[in-house]
Amino acid sequence: IPPGKTSAEGRVSCGKNSCRGGRHENVRMRESMNLVVDIGNSRMKVAVFSGGEIVERWTFGCREIGRFDEIFSRYAGFDRAILSSTRDENPEPEEMLRCRSGYFLKFASTVPVPLENGYGTPHTLGCDRLAAAVGGVGMLPGRNLMIVDFGSAITCDIVTAEGRYLGGSISPGLGMRFRSLADYTDRLPLLEAEACVGYEEREVPSSTVGAMVSGVAGGIELEIRGRMERYAGGFAGLTTIFTGGDAPLFEKRFKNTIFANHELVLAGLNTILDYNADRKQSL
Repeated sequence: IPPGKTSAEGRVSCGKNSCRGGRHENVRMRESMNLVVDIGNSRMKVAVFSGGEIVERWTFGCREIGRFDEIFSRYAGFDRAILSSTRDENPEPEEMLRCRSGYFLKFASTVPVPLENGYGTPHTLGCDRLAAAVGGVGMLPGRNLMIVDFGSAITCDIVTAEGRYLGGSISPGLGMRFRSLADYTDRLPLLEAEACVGYEEREVPSSTVGAMVSGVAGGIELEIRGRMERYAGGFAGLTTIFTGGDAPLFEKRFKNTIFANHELVLAGLNTILDYNADRKQSL
């Protein structure tokens, strides 16, 4: 079965023979494997890490728990696993990961991370924002960073060169903006992200679709540029990193002024996992 494809349906079992590295047929044995699971608002990202690098990754629907069967058929178990979720609690993924890993971490904004959290209300901080900050510091240490995550919502967060997370802004994402136009008007169509592919605003739009793309995608571009300009005055050498599912639609608009890493949250979660596991071992 190719990576990311499976015919498995239903719940994932966790019997005595499969727990904590139990062997399966045709299982590939590897050393020091981490399993990272990030459940977002609309989809789930899963990655296997070894030595700080992604070995394999999958993306599927948040309710497609049965898809883990294919992952567990390929790996005999994991040394460490982490689960991060922005959705309502579903106990099944946590139970499954606890069973399949030697060390399990349920990530929350109160979990220790390898940077200083300067957020004023840490109990309300989204796990994905904090994980992206950790991933950004790992990617470009010692720099003032603005991390822009183009997901269901768009977040622009600041991390200082000294490794202090400050917070930032949250605004509606691309899909949310298009949907609001369709939901709150009688005649505007519902556009998908694909409408923005290859679009460049070189003149005044002369069609309804063009006007909507200009207002939504063009508005997001101007919003990000404004953030970059505003924060650059207070943070010397500010470096911007784009991440998230809709980031590719905006990268070319900014050309050489930004870095891009579509796996920043996964990388940050893997770093947080190792950080906490190592701390526990040292106690």
